[in-house]
Amino acid sequence: MKLSQIKTKEVRDRVRKSRYKKFIFAFIVLFLILIVSVCFHSYYAHQKAKKNATAKAQQKMENEYKKAKKEAEKEKTSLKPWYTYHGIAHALGGLNGKQYLNSIDGFYSNYQKGYRIFEMDLQLTSDNVLVGRHTWGDNLSDPLSKHGDPASYREFKNTKLYGRYKPTSFLDMLNAMERYKDFYLMTDSKSTDTPTVQKEFSTLVQTAKKTGKTEYLDRLIVQIYNENMYYTIKKIYPFKHFVYTTYKQRDVAFYKMVKFCKKNGFEGVTSPQNDINDYRMDILAKEGIYGFTHTVNNSYFTKEYMKLGVYGIYSDFMTPSEINKNYLDVYCPKFASRYMKTVIPALGK
Repeated sequence: MKLSQIKTKEVRDRVRKSRYKKFIFAFIVLFLILIVSVCFHSYYAHQKAKKNATAKAQQKMENEYKKAKKEAEKEKTSLKPWYTYHGIAHALGGLNGKQYLNSIDGFYSNYQKGYRIFEMDLQLTSDNVLVGRHTWGDNLSDPLSKHGDPASYREFKNTKLYGRYKPTSFLDMLNAMERYKDFYLMTDSKSTDTPTVQKEFSTLVQTAKKTGKTEYLDRLIVQIYNENMYYTIKKIYPFKHFVYTTYKQRDVAFYKMVKFCKKNGFEGVTSPQNDINDYRMDILAKEGIYGFTHTVNNSYFTKEYMKLGVYGIYSDFMTPSEINKNYLDVYCPKFASRYMKTVIPALGK
């Protein structure tokens, strides 16, 4: 009913007020609903933003953690230049007083001690598998036995050294290089005869290729004994690292050998203990080549050779920390040595 149809003014005013009250009530209800909606939306938006911010912060922390962990793992297993180290584990390292083992057991033990360069004697079995062996003898369980013919690979692998340690093939060490990314393997092949060298290193390279492990050949340090051996091996594979091992060379021949090493990028020269003198070590140092000797198993002789200029040694039983300490004692003043032992306790162990 329209207000204009109501005759009485008093009644008309009452109806008008009643209608206003209903409108005001509905308006208030709508206004409250709007306020609640706005508040709810604001709260929801705030909570969502807060949740997103928390998620982003957590993701950032997780990414930083992963990055830090990755960097730590990279640092832990980073491959340093091989000549960073003063110690080389001879024949994969001695174990329990036994040497010339060339056994993966010696590798595991000496890796834990800190060695990152492992020398390995290499020989071919009768069926042309490259294995770790110093000499073939009449007693396969004794790595020092002599006057024997090459065994078959099966015989070799089935005969534990001293009845205890695992015989190890070159492939076994490639597998170790796949697992442990931060060590080098130094070859010590026993023959300088060209046909034998060709056969041994062709087998070595083929072993890596057949198993898809050629990348690990870049972590091999190849010991050579004369120039012809070097050129023979280079034709087979472009190895990155070479060491020249000398045997009773006259000083004139030694100087010629150093020039050859410098020209071809050799990083180290290894000389027997009775060939070490300060004159030869000085020649090497002037050409930027590191001098090594073998095999040294006590601190006294290590220091004596280092005093003559030797940079590092091959050892069966000394630990890398002992070798580093000897180097520090020889080349650092006493006060610096004491300081370094405080800063780097491992060197003082």
